[in-house]
Amino acid sequence: MPGPTGFNPSTFAWSYGTIVPVTNSNGTPGNTIVDVTATPTQTTINNNFRVLSDKLNAIITVLQSNGTLT
Repeated sequence: MPGPTGFNPSTFAWSYGTIVPVTNSNGTPGNTIVDVTATPTQTTINNNFRVLSDKLNAIITVLQSNGTLT
């Protein structure tokens, strides 16, 4: 990861640049990553990716709200 690109004096947070949220409209939102078993289905895989992308976007939102990311 490259070094910080700036400092936000109001939040005392270093900025590491701009990041765009992940776009994912597949799968069902949730909180559980499910074992895909020996015979995975497309639905199970899509649901797992949806859970991960939603959580990643939540992290991005928090980092942007405190000025670490823009």
